[in-house]
Amino acid sequence: MIRTTYRGRPIKVLAVRGNPHQRKLVINGHTINHGWQGDDAQALDWFRTVIDRIDASGGAGMVAMLIPGQYTEAHWYEPGTIDINPARHTTPPGRSCMCTACIIDDPAGGKSRYAPLTPDACQYCHQIRDGHRHDIDFLNLHPYTEPTAVQRVGRQSFADACQFNDEDDEITCDAVYPKTVAGYLGRPRCLHLGDHRDAPDPTLHQDHRGFTWPRKAA
Repeated sequence: MIRTTYRGRPIKVLAVRGNPHQRKLVINGHTINHGWQGDDAQALDWFRTVIDRIDASGGAGMVAMLIPGQYTEAHWYEPGTIDINPARHTTPPGRSCMCTACIIDDPAGGKSRYAPLTPDACQYCHQIRDGHRHDIDFLNLHPYTEPTAVQRVGRQSFADACQFNDEDDEITCDAVYPKTVAGYLGRPRCLHLGDHRDAPDPTLHQDHRGFTWPRKAA
């Protein structure tokens, strides 16, 4: 088991009960994988790689444009340093998310540009009186400043309210592919929850490398 903090993000790596070669990955109290295959050190290295990539790609708001649609959730960022918009995507304080779902104005497709939710985003902004109606560059509504203690608490409480509830003892699927696969040391194992409600396609099993196979009806 590992409990540590990396670049402001609290991280936990826990062994999966009954599966010593799998790990449960938790960041900011949010479980992102119930059956990651590897040891504690490998899991921590994976966390560091992902966080480094997020920060190198511009962090909250910008990373979703450079890595399309990914890392928009609040748990990927240092607590109290980001805002949340109505699409539940993270943004820098007082700014916008740059993913296509948030910046494209497409009435037929139901898309719109989402600004951060109030009241924390612009609590001390000099443009709050006119609602930012006179901005020229919406990417830079106002310069970033380090959040105060009050702002951190307010922002984090709002981010927490936007999180999904996660059950600590959730049962995982653990289905194993019946054949060996080239490039694998063992057989692929499904990483989804027991009822597959977290799967993009509930009819398929999927392992941590993206390998899929049909799911038999229960």
